[in-house]
Amino acid sequence: MRTSKAGVCSDTGFTLIELAMVMLVIAIIMAVAMPRVGGMLDRQQMQRTINVLRGTVRYLQARAALTKRVYRLMVDLDRHVLSICYLDVGAPEGCRPEPTRELRDYVLPEAVHILDVVTPQGEKIRAGIANTHFHPSGFAETSIIHLGSDNQQRFTLMIEPLSGRIKVYDGYVELETS
Repeated sequence: MRTSKAGVCSDTGFTLIELAMVMLVIAIIMAVAMPRVGGMLDRQQMQRTINVLRGTVRYLQARAALTKRVYRLMVDLDRHVLSICYLDVGAPEGCRPEPTRELRDYVLPEAVHILDVVTPQGEKIRAGIANTHFHPSGFAETSIIHLGSDNQQRFTLMIEPLSGRIKVYDGYVELETS
């Protein structure tokens, strides 16, 4: 039999020391790479949530003008859910859910949290439901939504009243709604 520095070589396989060294190298690589992969997933979930909000706001502004109804975007801060309905005096609570597939409830990913919502009146809501209305004239109420993630990312989203677009700021930014 031949001998080597790692031990006795044989033609039947690897030594226990060689297998342990390979497992150690794999463990070190995983320990370094996994936090980066987790952070990347959180960033992707945050970006997806921002894109969903952008699309929803644009759709609501166009839908309100098309149907001549006032639409309401409801942000449930306790359940982290976005819901949509249109105002109807005959409906329970004065708001009827829109039956279209595009306007179904959106549950935020677990890593993304709604920190607070600043209403058009300037009130900062941290619990319960915050509402933003979209009018048939194309006007959207100014609201500010602060989002956060598990990896300490923060974004501020401002719904602009005339364009109906969302302006995104990096970080938690205090803005005026008027």
